[in-house]
Amino acid sequence: MSDLDALLARPGFRGGLIDTAPEVVGKMLPLLDDAVAITVAGPVAVNDSGKYAVPTVPGDPLVCTPGLVSLRLNPSTLGSVVTTDAEQHLPPTLRMFDTHGSSSHTTYLTPTSDRLAFEAMRTAPSTVRETSPPAQTSNTPAFWAEADQLTQLDFILADSGSERRSGLVALGALGYRRIDPHLMAAGMEHLSYHQLPVTTVVAGNGCLQIHRGHLDAAAMFGGTLTLASDTCRTMIDLNGVSECWLTRTHGVHGLTTSVEVYDFRRKCVAVFTQTGPTESAVMSVWEDVMSSISAAS
Repeated sequence: MSDLDALLARPGFRGGLIDTAPEVVGKMLPLLDDAVAITVAGPVAVNDSGKYAVPTVPGDPLVCTPGLVSLRLNPSTLGSVVTTDAEQHLPPTLRMFDTHGSSSHTTYLTPTSDRLAFEAMRTAPSTVRETSPPAQTSNTPAFWAEADQLTQLDFILADSGSERRSGLVALGALGYRRIDPHLMAAGMEHLSYHQLPVTTVVAGNGCLQIHRGHLDAAAMFGGTLTLASDTCRTMIDLNGVSECWLTRTHGVHGLTTSVEVYDFRRKCVAVFTQTGPTESAVMSVWEDVMSSISAAS
């Protein structure tokens, strides 16, 4: 039974499928004002509160505005949207699912959310979307030697990183390296001491939830790494992490290291990196810590 089927079959369920396409719903999310945004990807979960930025899609620039919830959606893999009414101890929600019925992203309303906008989303007409031809990509060392961070993230968004993972071993000459997940956790804890800005990407089904902000705290609790940055909390159950890889792609400041986290399904569930106009001192600390992790592996 899929996540979607399980939700609709739940005893006492109040709500239902809406006809509006997920990408249309995504464009309306900023109208809700304050909300809680949650994406779960295997052993990783992220929650953030505040107002949504207008979600982007493959082909758009990467937008991650401080103080706003940023999503990047893949319309070709998203299938259904369900809204639920308030239940005991639970507020109304809006839930996106992929074409297989797996959960993609959930929005919880708060007392200050715009309920009229929420009702409008339930009945909004779907517009025919114009699709552009997919970008020409290949999972080869020659391709990744020239690829940028946007290509990296959209490649992961296309299929949850399955194809990306299949080519990682061949990219050792480009500086790619598999590392111990616990070294990744230790690196995040070290970065939190410096309050370093970090871009965190949680890769759900057909959805990336992206947050960029200072890493205020990082701590291990019973095998779970918890990261705090502004209003955003990211939890990683290391028992569900199969692999971590240090990867290199082109960013604003040249080749930039990322940490890509994979679960036992060989799906990419999270990425940690530096994006946008980052100060050179921040980049220096980031790359030094990544080099230390690589040397210890």
